[in-house]
Amino acid sequence: MIDIENMSNRDVIEEQYKNTDNLTLRKSLHDKYSVNKMGFQKWMFQQYPFRKKGRVLELGSGRGELWSYYFEDDTLQSYEMELTLSDFSEAMVDCIRNRFSGRNLSVKKIDILDIPFQEGTFDLIIANSMLYHVRDIDRGLSEVRRVLKRDGLFYCSTLGTNGMMQYLYHALDELGIPYSHGSHLSFTLQNGMELLKKQFGKVERRDYEDALEIDNVEDYISYIYSMASLQGLDEKYHDVLRNYFDARKVNGYLHVPKEYGMFVAGDA
Repeated sequence: MIDIENMSNRDVIEEQYKNTDNLTLRKSLHDKYSVNKMGFQKWMFQQYPFRKKGRVLELGSGRGELWSYYFEDDTLQSYEMELTLSDFSEAMVDCIRNRFSGRNLSVKKIDILDIPFQEGTFDLIIANSMLYHVRDIDRGLSEVRRVLKRDGLFYCSTLGTNGMMQYLYHALDELGIPYSHGSHLSFTLQNGMELLKKQFGKVERRDYEDALEIDNVEDYISYIYSMASLQGLDEKYHDVLRNYFDARKVNGYLHVPKEYGMFVAGDA
């Protein structure tokens, strides 16, 4: 049986991100088939209120792609910000260091459950599409609150339960492919507000409107098999899934709903 709890299983997540392959594959699906051509990363980057002398920490930076926008912006390059990118995966940390070699930033291996900085260090903390991997979300958010300045802001993006995951789980149900229905994600657009309010006085939700229109279903099947939450999915279901989704195309395209957004948390 597929165990969706894999999303916060440390061993499974470490295996998922031992290199950049799975992350690259999943991002390529969004790049190729998203209806909203702005792109989720660019939209997120445009939300951040950078300060000229601010200290910024990103947790779970992955391949560091978000910061290409930063280094392409001449105005931001004139700022005297201290930028720290981090990930708990050594492979991702190496990827970021190689990507931005010679750039003015710090790269560290950091686990959100034990952030190695003093209280009130950062003006801005960012955590994108990673909090649902955290096995102790309350402790993780407490650590973020601890190292954030009192007038600082925490920006965290995540997915919702009514988007791509729900669409896929509905397909698994219809096909009779077993998975653990009782499982849940630790941090989503649906429960994030409540979780953040335990640590922060003010929390705002911002939604990003998008969907996928896929003509080559094989790309979607590859995406499904790359997911941490579906690591138990047997290869014998490959053709079953392909035929199922091919049959649901309309005018040559499979429409897959997306539900993504971010929270902005702080006290000021």
